[in-house]
Amino acid sequence: MAKELSETFHFLPSDYDVNGIHRTSGQTFRSFIAKCEFSFHEWHSTEYAWMLYANSRTMSLLAKSNGASENFIYGMDLTKGKHFHPVEDPFVNGEMDKHSKFITVYGIDSAFMTECDTNGFPVIDEETGIYPLTLLVDNTMRDGTVRLAVPDDDSDSEKVEPVIIDVPHFEYV
Repeated sequence: MAKELSETFHFLPSDYDVNGIHRTSGQTFRSFIAKCEFSFHEWHSTEYAWMLYANSRTMSLLAKSNGASENFIYGMDLTKGKHFHPVEDPFVNGEMDKHSKFITVYGIDSAFMTECDTNGFPVIDEETGIYPLTLLVDNTMRDGTVRLAVPDDDSDSEKVEPVIIDVPHFEYV
């Protein structure tokens, strides 16, 4: 398993209402995550976060702050401990999705994805390393905590090629 460069951020869940809106500032919880992304990049100027780890309650708060449908569940369950396993986790979650009445949201746009294509979809910038945030559910994490991470290219661990999973494409009509 590849090592990760990560940073942990804290917030007070009670500061957010049932729709994921900060009670005082009126900002969404998604805005808080974007600020975390900017801080992560500020602290590690050559890196952009690729993964967001949080427990299921925090993922639910994120979903609500994005106005997600109630049949959407945010985040892929970790199957090999507290870190993302790029082969096993997508495979196991893909199998679970086949039997679920919910639609799993595996990622959201990075706060750095500001350019859109002709269809209005955010553009991935492989050259600079700007990708969507992969949402990872780690229920060992405490409420009020999120962790942003990126694989550490300097690690001596074995490199793993990405696994492509055939996930159905859903659109709101």
